[in-house]
Amino acid sequence: MTNPWSEINKPASDFNVRLVDNHHPLLLYWGVDTRNHYAFVYDGEALAMPEQRMLPSLSGISTAVVKQGDRAKLVLLLNEMANWELFHALCSDIVRATAQIKDANCGPSIVLRRLKRWQDFLKKGRSGLLTMEKIKGLIGELLFLSEPLASSFGWDDAVNFWKGPEDAPQDFAVHETAVEVKCQAGVSKPTVRISTLEQLNSQLPEAYLVVYTIATATGEEHNHFNLNSLIDSIRDKLQTASETARERFEDLLYQAGYIASEGYLEFNFEKIAVKCFKIIEGFPRISTSNVPSGIDSLSYTLHLDACIEYEDKPNWWNNIL
Repeated sequence: MTNPWSEINKPASDFNVRLVDNHHPLLLYWGVDTRNHYAFVYDGEALAMPEQRMLPSLSGISTAVVKQGDRAKLVLLLNEMANWELFHALCSDIVRATAQIKDANCGPSIVLRRLKRWQDFLKKGRSGLLTMEKIKGLIGELLFLSEPLASSFGWDDAVNFWKGPEDAPQDFAVHETAVEVKCQAGVSKPTVRISTLEQLNSQLPEAYLVVYTIATATGEEHNHFNLNSLIDSIRDKLQTASETARERFEDLLYQAGYIASEGYLEFNFEKIAVKCFKIIEGFPRISTSNVPSGIDSLSYTLHLDACIEYEDKPNWWNNIL
């Protein structure tokens, strides 16, 4: 991950800044102040810029609106340099959220909306890398989002179908079909962990279990990826989607606990296979009707060899491996 502030010299006064993107519809800048603290500056028309009182309080980040005649600057300043990756993720989110706007006067409302969402995320205190189990779980959901869903329904619907980060019973609700996605490493006896009773007991008319098999890669394989690169590739594809879909995707990532970090570059993977099983009568699972009264929660290991006869796919998924 490139640190955009690293090549900006500390100024003698005020800020030194560098334009984020010459082709972006808004004037957005990376900046450094006299203490060498990182800043993000949005330069716009004063009449459209939000008032200082409207800005949300962001943990670890100072905010200010400075008016200069008919122009105004919204300044975000990072207080603790150790949190620069988190600050970079926030600033990059604003850049992406406003990249497709046609009218620059719409910029302030979008920026304010994204800052309010970040206020919610920062209150939850999520930082640091996801565990390996959660990395693989998120990879599985992202692969399913990209490959069968987006190709079958388009990105707007695909993102809307994604429910996993919202703690829904299953990871995806595709119209009247529930889909639970698992991601496992290639082993001689493949298994997946069913972590809640509800995962394989859907209230929708149809339900499927999708299992991706991935292997650790050295980084030299042609089709290798890491969590950062997989997410970046989806973000590129989402440029043709609606603003609502792009913002929902980012919100779901943060709800899943993901903040872009160089640490994820150390974990490279290669997709080996994907299998889909239809959950019908006889499928090996613990049914809600079989759980004795008094048991609040449970988890169990499912051997995929026992699921072979149930291998099937929804009629809208035409490119399963």
